[in-house]
Amino acid sequence: MVDTTRRRFLQSTVSAGGLGLSLDGILQAQASDAGVDKDTAVIQVWLGGGPSQFETFDPKPEAPIEIRGPYGTIPTLHSGVKFCETMPLTSQVVDRASIIRSISHGENGHFVAAHWLSTGYRGMNNQASHPSAGALVSKFLGPRSPGMPPYVLLSEEQTRNPNIGEVMGPGHLGSGHGAFTVFQDPYVSGYRHDMLQAATSNLKLADDVTIDRVGDRRSLLTSLDNLSRNIDASRTMRGIDRFGQVALDMVTNGKARKAFDLSDEPAHIHKLYGGHRWGQSALLARRLVEAGVSFVTINTAPDSLCWDWHLNIVNDNRPADGSLGPSRGMDLSGPPLDQMIAALVTDIYQRGLDKKVMLLVWGEFGRTPRINKTGGRDHWGPLMSILLAGGGMKVGQVIGQSNSRGETPVDRPIHPNDVLATVYRHLGIDPSSHTVTREGRPIPLLPNGEPISELI
Repeated sequence: MVDTTRRRFLQSTVSAGGLGLSLDGILQAQASDAGVDKDTAVIQVWLGGGPSQFETFDPKPEAPIEIRGPYGTIPTLHSGVKFCETMPLTSQVVDRASIIRSISHGENGHFVAAHWLSTGYRGMNNQASHPSAGALVSKFLGPRSPGMPPYVLLSEEQTRNPNIGEVMGPGHLGSGHGAFTVFQDPYVSGYRHDMLQAATSNLKLADDVTIDRVGDRRSLLTSLDNLSRNIDASRTMRGIDRFGQVALDMVTNGKARKAFDLSDEPAHIHKLYGGHRWGQSALLARRLVEAGVSFVTINTAPDSLCWDWHLNIVNDNRPADGSLGPSRGMDLSGPPLDQMIAALVTDIYQRGLDKKVMLLVWGEFGRTPRINKTGGRDHWGPLMSILLAGGGMKVGQVIGQSNSRGETPVDRPIHPNDVLATVYRHLGIDPSSHTVTREGRPIPLLPNGEPISELI
């Protein structure tokens, strides 16, 4: 019989934001325990709202002003290749990255497109219907190291459009494959360490529960068998063992708590990333994949407002209190984005993580070629640019080409599912694998898509 203190400990959640590995979620999880023995990880930087190809990686300096926009260009380490002037640091590390200028899918709706890029399936009815890439990695890989969660979401708090954030969720895989989530304040430029501490405060045993009292974790789980006598043992009990082990490892061995502690990093590394919330989130992401997390998403705009520049490409002077949405524009968002990407690329390679860790930077679509009446750009699914680095890929290249007006690919069009197939290949997951819904229906990880041959 489990005493009251230990039962209370087991029933408490070990995730932030109410997501993930509670005992109820463990009992409901119905995932296979098949894993993939490959020491690889992914950091996904999600630019929700749709970053402009013109103001990042595919400027058109020869186009008319209503197309090229308000910013100039700068050279990069790729001969003859220019970036928007807002990306000076990234321009100097592209020899260790690949830029794809020909991503195309044709969808202009935030939810539809975000769901597609996150899950491999077009979104419908504003409800997430499939597991995200992070949740699938949780299912097929699990944590790469005992004591670490498999999937972590570092996100700004969602203030609007709640359904869009759900595309990063576990879908039919259940809460046991939800992300361990750490939130930041979208209206404060600096990193909120207090929010990180609050989110990770439960990565330690309660004051009246010691490791000695927890004892043999597997034996303790076995003692809970009486809670599950009416559950299909052929599937769910394997889930209990797996997720229960992850939960108990996280709170007993201290590795996760240490990985989330940014104070361990020297001052020069903090300076490399910057003290802003995106830079410190990126530093935390690097620490997490180094410690054994398989998939980390840095969600800079869970409600797709940050990069949704309908009103103005430059600072549109929206109220700082967020009453009209986050105050954004490339002159505000560009510098921290540029520093975050450059720091991650630099740090991944300097620390010898470039074969292990893949960096993926993208959003749900690009922006319209012609600037609108208010000085902004609208949704544009026919073309977007993305950045990839690490992952043992062939880097130092630009893949694909857009036309002179930045409207459509004219060479090597690539679908987002090809990007996801490349991610799964890096992780050692077969994209033709299936998950099974609660109704027993098999669902392929991807309905289509092939790894990008130029990167292999």
